[in-house]
Amino acid sequence: MLRVGPVTKANNQIIAIVDETAADREKLLQDYHLTTEFLRYATDPLERARVEYNPFTSSWLIVYNVPVTANETDKRVIKPISFILKGNQLFVFVTAQTSHILSAVDAVNQADETRGMWDSLLAILYDISTTYFDYIQKMTESRLRIEEHLHQRSSSKHIFELADLSTALTYFLTGANGNLVAIGQLRLIAKRGENVNLSPQNIAQLEDIEVEAHQAQEMLELNSDIVDKLSNTFNNLLNNNLNQVMKLLTIYSVVLMIPPIIFGFYGMNMALPLADKQWSWVFSVVISVAPIVWVMYRLKHDHFI
Repeated sequence: MLRVGPVTKANNQIIAIVDETAADREKLLQDYHLTTEFLRYATDPLERARVEYNPFTSSWLIVYNVPVTANETDKRVIKPISFILKGNQLFVFVTAQTSHILSAVDAVNQADETRGMWDSLLAILYDISTTYFDYIQKMTESRLRIEEHLHQRSSSKHIFELADLSTALTYFLTGANGNLVAIGQLRLIAKRGENVNLSPQNIAQLEDIEVEAHQAQEMLELNSDIVDKLSNTFNNLLNNNLNQVMKLLTIYSVVLMIPPIIFGFYGMNMALPLADKQWSWVFSVVISVAPIVWVMYRLKHDHFI
């Protein structure tokens, strides 16, 4: 679906493309003269965050990572969206999963009709960068809840939730790192003045985006480290519990192995000392208990129990 925004006084346009179709691509090629290469990059679901300039068409491609809500068929919580900036037109390529950022696009489009396309682009990037904090807050709350449950009672459900949280944090951290790379490229391009002349206000916007992206990266790294340490701690606890169980079973097997040997020996149909006495069963119990006591003493003495 191709959605053309209103034409402003400065003849600027923001054009949103949701789940690009063949008809959309043909229209973009014919009416807006975009390149096939940039359109292929813009709709690639695995494209990395970066900035690229096409000197032949004087157009820019900016790929940025956006947080999304995972679903049953796709567990990735970070998806790329793409911007193509050409003259006074800004093209925003999103999918159904990333279409929530169009609210930021609409807000920017309605905020100031005279603002330039770089102003609009940087405002959208700033809004996307700040949305990371909402997801980070939710993941922090989820981690605290899982940690509380694990302190009370470890279960497979909570351990799997912790594993899912660790995976999500990995995706988020990778996305934040990619965004910082893209922002770094923009800063370098702006500093060198290569094919673009950003205003002091744009430079300030870019610095604000970088600050927010750095903060999101640091918070994600902190949460990821905590989750990793939490996972290691409970793995060690589970291993320790398993060792205790195996240790207990070993003691039981050693202790309970003695009576069957003696009772079996006295159950044989042969002449045995004191076997003809009425109290012989007491004797068999005594000579069964005595080795058990000795074994327990040795285990205690050797600090096995």
